[in-house]
Amino acid sequence: MNNKIVKLKSASKINLALWIKEKRPDGYHEIETIFYENKNLYDEMEIEFIESNELSVKISFVQDDLNKLIPSDKNLAYKAASLFCEKSGIVGHCKIKINKNIPLEGGLGGGSSNAACVLKGLNQIFNYQLHDSALLILSEELGADVPFFIYGGVCLGKGKGECLTKLENKLDLEIKIEKLSAISVSTKWAYEQIDSREFFAEHSLQIENLISAMKTGDYDLFFRNIFNDFGMVVFSYYPQLINLRKKLLDEGYQGSGLCGSGSALFGVRKKYRGLLI
Repeated sequence: MNNKIVKLKSASKINLALWIKEKRPDGYHEIETIFYENKNLYDEMEIEFIESNELSVKISFVQDDLNKLIPSDKNLAYKAASLFCEKSGIVGHCKIKINKNIPLEGGLGGGSSNAACVLKGLNQIFNYQLHDSALLILSEELGADVPFFIYGGVCLGKGKGECLTKLENKLDLEIKIEKLSAISVSTKWAYEQIDSREFFAEHSLQIENLISAMKTGDYDLFFRNIFNDFGMVVFSYYPQLINLRKKLLDEGYQGSGLCGSGSALFGVRKKYRGLLI
């Protein structure tokens, strides 16, 4: 093998539930969340590996402005490629090109998804020498959301989000993403606002109801139980997002919420065969 190229779609995610609990000694928060992979909004990735006697990793974006905005060595995709090669003992030139469609700082997990795609893409190039369990171990070193994108689908996430359980889903859903370009939310800032609260909400029943609704196909129960603890702080600081949520509901979406810590919002509704309500 002299060189090989793989092309992958790097999906986004939304959080149908996001329950933020106490802060951990490692600085992360305990959470319970339901991740939902949104395959309709994705980055396009091209991963090329050329054999040589030394290791190098290069990240480039189709969008020129992002090449200036995001230094290559700060990119999770860069870190993922470096980590994969280091753990696998592989050397060569790894070139990764990303066509970025997932909005930045929207809570949609684009960077984490890119990192997971790099791990899976390089594993494909090298004939799947690493089992999925090994990829999961690597993904946990990169970030709390990266393991979900190794799994995909719909998952219950616990711990800091990396302890995952696949969930059955019988609901056929349409997802729409909206983001106001003027608003970006720092995850660090959002958690700081959460930490200033004097209480932690209790959401066990809502989590159970969402899991049951997806398993049984109960749309009404599902839409009634979508929640996100970040909503109480983000909507209070950015009332424009309240108007955006109302717009989605006025368009016929039966549920709406923040994507992660925001600032993107999702609308979700039941999908029929070519007919939406």
